[in-house]
Amino acid sequence: MNTNYLLKNEEYGYAEVPLPKKTRFWILICFNIPAFICAVFLLVNLLIKRISRNELHNHVIILVLILTIAIQLIDVNFYILFAGLGHVWLANPFFCNLWTFIATGFFNLLAMLLAWAAIERHILIFHSILLNTQKNKIIFHYCPLILIIIYSIIFRIYIIFFPPCETFHDYVEPWCGYPCYYGEASLGSYDGIVNYFLPVFLIIIFNLALVIRYIRQKQRANQEFQWRKYRRMILQLLSVSLLLLIFFVPMVSLLLAHAIGLPAEIGREAELYLYFFNYFIVFLLPFVYLASSRDIFKKINILS
Repeated sequence: MNTNYLLKNEEYGYAEVPLPKKTRFWILICFNIPAFICAVFLLVNLLIKRISRNELHNHVIILVLILTIAIQLIDVNFYILFAGLGHVWLANPFFCNLWTFIATGFFNLLAMLLAWAAIERHILIFHSILLNTQKNKIIFHYCPLILIIIYSIIFRIYIIFFPPCETFHDYVEPWCGYPCYYGEASLGSYDGIVNYFLPVFLIIIFNLALVIRYIRQKQRANQEFQWRKYRRMILQLLSVSLLLLIFFVPMVSLLLAHAIGLPAEIGREAELYLYFFNYFIVFLLPFVYLASSRDIFKKINILS
């Protein structure tokens, strides 16, 4: 067997991105610490102010920040330990399943929540009368959020902890290797199309529609103060959604292509890079949201 192949395999791992473990370790450390501090700062600011906490359009952002912090604390730190040790921190199936659940489930839930946020912005801005009673708020605001969270958690628990196949964990690979459902044609296709491609498609379509409707309605109406408020809501969502799409779309495209028949060896190395650099969603998301939050920027300027 080729000696160079063996050396390369030992350094990078069969299912790892072709970057040395030390490089990955320092990339994750350097980006995760400031991102975590920023995410906690934003979440505290949203929660301690009653007005911000009660505004419906902030609820998705609060959930997104909670997911971001959870990924930073659990998934990223598990990967940092892996890169530092050279193997999985706790070599047992439950730990591997938990890591996979956080790594895939929370990223997927984040995309679903942003897809719903793109839809809900249309209700909040153009059909706010639907939310004029507590009953309507429960039906059109709280229920969709709860159902999205419940569906995502139950589905991810099923395919990771109780899959219709046998997963073989490799404790010298990140995330202990790939879960077995990736190789199940029907389940893999469903997951790729419904849970990954569909949220991305909805984010793109409803954000584009939101911008078009905003421009048209603003030209007809003459309520500048109100439209300034809506513009901030739209820009916050667009900036966060665009960040997710930049990193998520290439990965989702490859996942979907493999799910519908593209040979696994095609795009294999690119897929490994995309998995790893998806961490930059949670590294950059707090700063992108901070940059689009004028009120928080004012508070920072006052404190400085």
